[in-house]
Amino acid sequence: MNEESQQFEAPTANATEPGSRCLTIAQAADAIGVDSFTMLSFIQRGKVNPTRSPSGEIMLTESELATLTEKGQ
Repeated sequence: MNEESQQFEAPTANATEPGSRCLTIAQAADAIGVDSFTMLSFIQRGKVNPTRSPSGEIMLTESELATLTEKGQ
């Protein structure tokens, strides 16, 4: 059985735009007025591309969140 898991990269200076900070799932959800589970659904459906913090937490950059709001969710 060959399982392909989605790999997330830790946010680095090269992975994010200058001045763009990383948000947790809860922070990102609050920022656009949706539930955390809705934000996780957006990630699963490929509407946003998350990264992982060094501790393993799923994070979204502000620029990625802006992309989601531009698409109209």
